[in-house]
Amino acid sequence: GTPVELGCEAEGRPPPLLSWFRGVTVLREEPVSTALRLFLPGVEPDHAGTYSCVAENRHGRHNRSLQLHVAYAPRSPILNGSLWVVAGDP
Repeated sequence: GTPVELGCEAEGRPPPLLSWFRGVTVLREEPVSTALRLFLPGVEPDHAGTYSCVAENRHGRHNRSLQLHVAYAPRSPILNGSLWVVAGDP
């Protein structure tokens, strides 16, 4: 549930198109920019994976990738009617 912000910066002439991908899915694009942020407001285990930032213009394409791992606190146990408590020594 913690927010995460990923950043990407690139320079070029002409200025590049910056894009964030997760796998082959485009998450965000910004033409003619030197920086592009990707904000994930509440990270969950299914957000884990490979994220790539791609900068491209007519002269070429360059990319960097990162692997996002999501750790989370163990969930509270669920107690049901089959739990018995016995008084006395443990």
